[in-house]
Amino acid sequence: MTRVTWEDAVLRLLDDVYTFAATGPRTLAGWQRDALAVMNREVGDPRGWITLDWDKQNDEERTGSRPCYPFVSLSQEGLGSRLYSITAETAVRLLVEMTYEWGPVGTEEQTRAALADARTVLDRYGDRVSCYSNVSEARETPSPDLANGVTGWNPLTEFIGDFGFVVVSSEEVGVFWSFDAR
Repeated sequence: MTRVTWEDAVLRLLDDVYTFAATGPRTLAGWQRDALAVMNREVGDPRGWITLDWDKQNDEERTGSRPCYPFVSLSQEGLGSRLYSITAETAVRLLVEMTYEWGPVGTEEQTRAALADARTVLDRYGDRVSCYSNVSEARETPSPDLANGVTGWNPLTEFIGDFGFVVVSSEEVGVFWSFDAR
């Protein structure tokens, strides 16, 4: 895995959609605390690789009482209660859903390319990862059927909709989120 390979995949997938994609270090504080540190922009990418943060310049919201904007302020327990365990393959599929802004996936060729990029993004974190998502379908199974897209979620924002996942490895925590602010 190289920086260029990973960043190219992230940009092809998420550069032109309203998303948040950032990674922070894994600490002994627990994955929920580590994920919140990423969401609150308290930590940077441990490798110095790209972060996609559409709201980085939204000083009005972020410099006030919500450095986590567009996320709502959450405790570790609050975050943990809104997320369900998912498989890494489900996380791959969620990245593809983000690419197509919650709508129908493109042609078969576009889908194959997006799936390859999504697997490249997840490969950064290694083979032994835990993933957690707010999609409602994951409440029942870690491998929900996403053939009809994401149809429900536990909100982490005040927007009309949001979904995403946290990927946890022994060294890093990645947060990938998609927003529907309409």
